[in-house]
Amino acid sequence: QIVYRITSVNYTKLMKASYDDLRHKEVLTAPFDDIYQIDITLEGKNYTLTSEISEEDEETRIWHYKEGEEIEISALWSSIQALSADSFTDISPDGKEEASFTVYLSNENYPQIKVQLYRYNGSHCIAAVNGSPVSLVARSTVIDMIESVNAIVLN
Repeated sequence: QIVYRITSVNYTKLMKASYDDLRHKEVLTAPFDDIYQIDITLEGKNYTLTSEISEEDEETRIWHYKEGEEIEISALWSSIQALSADSFTDISPDGKEEASFTVYLSNENYPQIKVQLYRYNGSHCIAAVNGSPVSLVARSTVIDMIESVNAIVLN
């Protein structure tokens, strides 16, 4: 058995924590370095971003939208990371799907993760991960992600 010694202040904080307090707030927790492909759906249109490992630096991935066309996806990645829970929910989405994306990972245990973002009200969207609703995210962050995708695909 393992015994931990903590202060009474930390004990009090720990005992007040709920299940939701201990959950990660990020919608997508996958590390960027493990992602080699992203499929995105916006308004019924599908877009695929692929990557390859750089010949010059094995730790760098070069991203492509169309064959031979290199792209910069740092703004997209930042907008995906900004998708975080304002609150957690198990409400089944019944609104319009704003966007969805699937990331493909070089991870044997979790080869892909699908995130769907549904309009909930004027200020929030429901985020579903692998088909299960998990959280309400600010609709403004979803719009930012959509704009990041449009910047890539519309050039």
